[in-house]
Amino acid sequence: MNLPMADLQLLNEINFLRLPEEVVQKIFFFCEPDDINQNVMRVCKRLYRLVNEPLLWRHYCLSSFRYWDSRHCIQEKLCGPTDLVDWRSLYCYRKMVDLKTTDLLDSILQKQTNRISKYEAIAKFGYDAKETLLRHIQVEENAHDVLARRYYANSVLDYIHRILALDEWQKLLDNKSVAIERALGCFDLFILQDRSGDLSEISEIIDEIAECFRRQYLSIDNLTPRAKVMALVEFMGRYNFTGTISNWPYQRIQSYYIGLYLQDPKCSPIPLISVAIFCAISRRINLDAHCCGIPDYLYVIVFPRPGETLDAKELKDGELDGEPIYLDPYRFLQEVPIQVLRQNISYFVLNPSLHMRYLSDMSTASVVQRMSKTIMATVNNLRARNENFRADRHSLTQSTFSTTELEKAHYSALWADFLFANRSSQQTSEVQQSHLVPIILERYERYYPMDASLIEKHILPFYNNPRNSRSNQTYNQIVETLRDLRNADQTPKMIRLRRPPANQNVRYKIGQVFRHKRYYYIGVIIGWDLEGENFDWAFTNDARSLLLGIYQSFYNVLVEDTSVRYVAEENIEILKPEFPNSLMSLAGKYFNRWDAESHTFISGIRDEYPED
Repeated sequence: MNLPMADLQLLNEINFLRLPEEVVQKIFFFCEPDDINQNVMRVCKRLYRLVNEPLLWRHYCLSSFRYWDSRHCIQEKLCGPTDLVDWRSLYCYRKMVDLKTTDLLDSILQKQTNRISKYEAIAKFGYDAKETLLRHIQVEENAHDVLARRYYANSVLDYIHRILALDEWQKLLDNKSVAIERALGCFDLFILQDRSGDLSEISEIIDEIAECFRRQYLSIDNLTPRAKVMALVEFMGRYNFTGTISNWPYQRIQSYYIGLYLQDPKCSPIPLISVAIFCAISRRINLDAHCCGIPDYLYVIVFPRPGETLDAKELKDGELDGEPIYLDPYRFLQEVPIQVLRQNISYFVLNPSLHMRYLSDMSTASVVQRMSKTIMATVNNLRARNENFRADRHSLTQSTFSTTELEKAHYSALWADFLFANRSSQQTSEVQQSHLVPIILERYERYYPMDASLIEKHILPFYNNPRNSRSNQTYNQIVETLRDLRNADQTPKMIRLRRPPANQNVRYKIGQVFRHKRYYYIGVIIGWDLEGENFDWAFTNDARSLLLGIYQSFYNVLVEDTSVRYVAEENIEILKPEFPNSLMSLAGKYFNRWDAESHTFISGIRDEYPED
């Protein structure tokens, strides 16, 4: 018997409603949560009651969202009774965050004004916005604004990561307990972008390593502290978590980031990362291990349990503490006799009464400060190498290191240097910080205008001292810089139209790739000025030495080393490359996509140059 389609649908509905409640609820677990929320629950009272089951919405929350802001205390909610949490409301909140984040990101792409406030609005959602930003970063290649969407989604995510990093470091400054892997993992957050390896993921990886260690040493809890140390040294050597003295790890900027290294431990880590991993695993197997540092060197120091030696023997009468053990991360964590350490320290510290200061454990804040110094020195070396490439007229692409990544590494070191300046002497601390503030502000103006709130929160308080005229002057200068950049961000761009004389005298367009005729670098045009418009630049840079002087058009250009320069029209040689890979890291800041047919970038700044 052939029933009409409407009757078949009615029959299916009746049959579905006759199913046992347990079966219906199981089916809901395989449905789209938005369909359940918007459609199914409106069918009838029975389905409304079934879809409001907390366990169902708990499943939707976990299956739909990986990253959660700390304000939700999601792990506590998962461990507690399911019916004590309004999981459906939590899911609806996350969907609201997704929609608002997408709307704000779209607005950032459409106009160059009020971007700082839009960054801050997204950042208020905290880590809840990360899920949405990752989806936009992974947008398909054929999207009309693929470069811009990926760039700005990454930029907003970087901003959220920096907020988390500075908040974590602030906990150290407030004398709160912060695990060494989280303190060093904050450097990862500055360069992380859409990669895995945030603070929680770093802790999860080390948890897995500790579990692997326990599986291989089943009786570990029954061993003495010294035996545990030896077992852990053997384990770390087997899995390439230790190394020897070598320049090679220092040539890989990735080796400085504990999260990146833990996910790809092919090469030996730098000693500080090796020490951090040892201490992190030790804490999970009940070993009291810390970092110990003398000038230009590091060790691991492991303390015995209170009232015992490292061999688990009780201390003799009169002995206050058991002797610790020292391990050398530069030599595969070999044990180092304390007599050797005293001799090494005597080369740097003449006063024997100060030796014990260097033989004791370092604070986590000191470890962060030492890492910042190491990163800063390496970045300077690598930048000098890149300068040599340019001097030899080589392309920067010959360098193994991303200029953008080096800039972010430098920025992380600047922040750590400022926050953890030597506080043993207030005068020394103020001198160090005052030296760093202009550099941080210069980076802020050039690359990180969205970081205004971070400067207001973490830098301004150090100078809010009306009794100190110098501090008060610095405070006013910082406030003025922040105000000027916010005002510039809120001011609409001046519209540049291609009408006479511009359409006659400006030969090139936004998005064209070129080679500089004199210096041979590759760049892309991101703006133009008519002849004679920029007399200040012409006077400062002696434009009279140009063949056509100031009577030609000048162009703002983005160069493959990520710098922005000002170039005379006579020095531009237009290229039509297949794919300008060296320009892609920052191209999304100005362009929507690369057009393979015209061999040009498609402009993303049409609110300023509507006809280009």
